[in-house]
Amino acid sequence: MKEGVYVHNTLSPELILLNQGITHKDIASSYDEAFENGFNVTSKEIMDLLQVSSQWVPRHITHVKFCVINLVGKQALRKHGRANYKHLHRYNKVFHRDSFNGELLRNSFIEDVHGLHPAKKIPQNLISCAGACYKYQIDRKTFYRRAQKANKYIIFGLKRYSAREIEHILLDSF
Repeated sequence: MKEGVYVHNTLSPELILLNQGITHKDIASSYDEAFENGFNVTSKEIMDLLQVSSQWVPRHITHVKFCVINLVGKQALRKHGRANYKHLHRYNKVFHRDSFNGELLRNSFIEDVHGLHPAKKIPQNLISCAGACYKYQIDRKTFYRRAQKANKYIIFGLKRYSAREIEHILLDSF
């Protein structure tokens, strides 16, 4: 079996092969270079941003470039990986940031009375209706009544709101 850093692009999967006589140091260096070149979005980061489960990510984030960290890669990174990327070493798959952000925008819309419009920018902190109801101890009816004028984002089919905007609306109404 050939050793390398596997970079997946749904349009053209590719295996970046490493030289023969490869060492753990060479493998770690290849992964560190991939991290440096943008493969640094974790499934946990996606889960936190969109407030979804770990099962949701592989089912819906399918058209994004990613890098697989295999067992040999994990061993190499443990011994020779750069400390500033240590938080990425435990993941089996890391996504490319630009690819993820592009896919996120392609699948994000703002809903208003006239319908759906492509979103140009996504808030850094999103919240769902259920999340807001739990956080602010209110029921759904109260949430929807107070959040009528808030921007509603439809991201990968999920309804989300700007957490900051909701905070201002709900705290001002108490």
